[in-house]
Amino acid sequence: MLIAVMLALPVAGSSVGLVQGINNSLFAKRFEWAPRSATGNIVFVAIDKHSLDAVGTWPWPRRIYATLLDKLVASGVKDVFLDVDFSALSSTEEDEILAAALAKSGGGVLLPIFRQQEMASSSETAVTRPIPRFLQNAWPVFANVAMDADGIVRRFDLGSQLDGNPTQSAAAALGRIDGSSGSLPIDYSIRPDTVPAFSLSDVLNGTFPAEAIRDRSVVVGASATELKDIFAVPVYGAIAGPLIHVLASETLLQNRFLRMVDEVPLELLFAALLIVGVIRSRSISLVTMVAAALSIVAVGEIGAFLLQRWYGILVGTAVPWLTLLLAWMLALNERVDLGRMLVAVANTEARNTRRLMRRIIADSSDGVVAFDSDLRIVEASESAKAVLRAEIGASLLVSTDGAIIDIVRRLVSEYETEPGKVQTALVDFAGNRGLQAARYEASVTISPIEQPDAHPATARSQFAGCLIIRDITARYDYEERLKRLSELDELTGLLNRREFASRLATFQGQAFVAVLDIERFSSLCATLGRDVGDELLKAVAARLGNAFPDDLLARLDRDYFGIAADARSSDDFADDLLALFEEPVLVSGAAVPISVHLGIARSDDTAPGDLLNAAESALDAAKAAKGLRWSSFDPSTATRQARSRRLERDLRDALRNRQFFLLFQPQIDFTTGRLVGAEALIRWNHPEFGLISPAEFIPIAESAGLICDIGRWTLFEACTEAAAWPDELGVAVNVSALQFEQSDVETDVEEALLSSGLLPRRLCLELTETAFLNRGGPSIAKMGALRGKGVGIALDDFGTGYSTMAYLADLPLDKLKIDQSFVRRMIGNPTILEIVRAIISLAHGLNLKVVGEGVENELEAEALHRLGCETGQGYHFGRPDHSIRMISKWNAAESTAAET
Repeated sequence: MLIAVMLALPVAGSSVGLVQGINNSLFAKRFEWAPRSATGNIVFVAIDKHSLDAVGTWPWPRRIYATLLDKLVASGVKDVFLDVDFSALSSTEEDEILAAALAKSGGGVLLPIFRQQEMASSSETAVTRPIPRFLQNAWPVFANVAMDADGIVRRFDLGSQLDGNPTQSAAAALGRIDGSSGSLPIDYSIRPDTVPAFSLSDVLNGTFPAEAIRDRSVVVGASATELKDIFAVPVYGAIAGPLIHVLASETLLQNRFLRMVDEVPLELLFAALLIVGVIRSRSISLVTMVAAALSIVAVGEIGAFLLQRWYGILVGTAVPWLTLLLAWMLALNERVDLGRMLVAVANTEARNTRRLMRRIIADSSDGVVAFDSDLRIVEASESAKAVLRAEIGASLLVSTDGAIIDIVRRLVSEYETEPGKVQTALVDFAGNRGLQAARYEASVTISPIEQPDAHPATARSQFAGCLIIRDITARYDYEERLKRLSELDELTGLLNRREFASRLATFQGQAFVAVLDIERFSSLCATLGRDVGDELLKAVAARLGNAFPDDLLARLDRDYFGIAADARSSDDFADDLLALFEEPVLVSGAAVPISVHLGIARSDDTAPGDLLNAAESALDAAKAAKGLRWSSFDPSTATRQARSRRLERDLRDALRNRQFFLLFQPQIDFTTGRLVGAEALIRWNHPEFGLISPAEFIPIAESAGLICDIGRWTLFEACTEAAAWPDELGVAVNVSALQFEQSDVETDVEEALLSSGLLPRRLCLELTETAFLNRGGPSIAKMGALRGKGVGIALDDFGTGYSTMAYLADLPLDKLKIDQSFVRRMIGNPTILEIVRAIISLAHGLNLKVVGEGVENELEAEALHRLGCETGQGYHFGRPDHSIRMISKWNAAESTAAET
């Protein structure tokens, strides 16, 4: 009966008054919890008690409304809805005055019409409308207020037919929509107290702010209690009829088109799920079920509230919650606690005990066995007999599974230790269901029985036992499938990374672990398609499975595979793996040639738990070396890789924590011997590793995408420090090729110069040829724009690249820096000396100044000076130092030279 009611409630519940009342109350509460303000585009001019007292008569002379219209039109209103009945004739003079005012309003006035029954006992309706004289210069709109069966106004009509023509309601006209048929719920989350309202007497007296109604629509109607135009509404109790029109219009203006959806299919599904859940979860406590039900109600109400608030969807939840209540009653009906039932049976007469026990056992859907203190089976259901292959009277220790026997013996021992206390335990065991294997769960309970006439020692040893057997094959199979899915890669069927690493950690004996990567896999997928890529991975997995059937195989990630095999020679292991892929792989009938890289680690190299990481480190080394197909794990390489990864992580905090700083190496004019500038060199003071060379961290910054931020900081810091130097000194700043290509260098330079006050002529940017090698045109344009601002451009490390000569004539340069590898070898090497001579001659031919890098002694300085090089830089003139100390040293040196 309960199930039938639960299934019938979604179908017929919406027509039940109780359900409708609950839903309406919930809708109103949700409106109340999510209040909205009116748009202010509609103003309510109220015929209140103050207005009635001021005019003094009712009904009012129509000249009052004419005066009101004149004042409203003069204030610049859009529309005026006079919610007053003008269906009866007044005096000719009064009617003419109002008609004239309507004519002057320019057709912006709405007058109410009402559809009502002709007689109380008749279903025929008629339309009450204003006198024809008024409708010549006004628009008729329906002003009916429709109440539900309980007398509360919840909806409004969009319009109806008037003389065969579709005519809008007041709300539809003021809400500025085109429709005139159907009805919509009113959004009572819009608070009436936020609607701008004025007393009609204040409007007549001109004591209201005219700007408050300019370019707005105005609704004029009764709010005084004496006029009895009051209606019951949700949330706010009772409000004036004109305010209902205003709220309906605001509903349209705010696009709150409230709607309800057909919930019957979802409610039926919910009821069905509850029924199934209750029947299949008899072991769950009622407290847990109550908590679950309360959680469902909370989540459902929150969801319904959010749908109503954000999307205007009215969700009736009365039927689901009533269904949930019925489900709880059904759960009460379903609960049969066999353990306590058997205790109660043990305390009754023997005959009644047997009869009651047999009924319980026969009616149970699970296998039930009752046994005595001698562990003899005294009762058993047919399903239990089939599972245990035992009959009544047989010993439980002979005819049942070993796992059950162990549990029973343990419980008997515990009962003997604590007699009088109920002992219970659960155990799983395997069995057969016909020709199929099955899994069962057994609940064993030992309960004391009362024997008042027995000897105390004997009574303490007496108990009744109950064994309840439940078939959990489906659940066991499901859990096994979940376990397999958690261990295997879905695409290839190999182990996944987590399971592979877990098994490696417990690997016994010597082992080799290899990580295999398919070369150019991404390119293959882009060329052949993602589906072909998946087929290729399956084929690779199958080939590995055929070659290593008894070893651990895994797909680690994308095109990465892992193999763990018994120890053997590294070369043999690598050769065997590489030989597997000498032949193309068949994918969708096509032969796809592939090549692979390998990284190999032995269990001798590291702990079992670190073998996978070690093999991946070796793979990284193999991929980094050109022409190398495989590599064994090298602890020193792994250490360098770990250091690089650590530095990459720490680089992100280095700028924020001000771990970078600048040193400056002096640049000297060979002719005068004076300091002409310095090159800014970045350094990193790592909190753990100390000073780190730029040669180590700059490539890491470039690969990690941090070089632009570091380069920008260097530029700003160098300009700030150089601004404090003497005006004749310049500063050179290196700009990475990636920074020059990817960042807005022009803007960075402008901001650095502006914030520091450094003159553009004192700044020189040093670039290597890689800055324009691949993007010559755009990069050259950037260089030209920077030179146009007065910033110098120097070509750094000249002579070490491939294509400098091809670009040199077109590059907008100021300086050329000879790479230190030439400077350091030119003394005693005529060939190198001639190369340096040629570089200097070429630079001068292109009107470029020359800077010699790496000058370490007087001989190199004199040679460069003789060859015409203008500027020198190197340890001979000074090591990189802080700018203040560098300038102080050169000032002191120049003073000493002047005195000499």
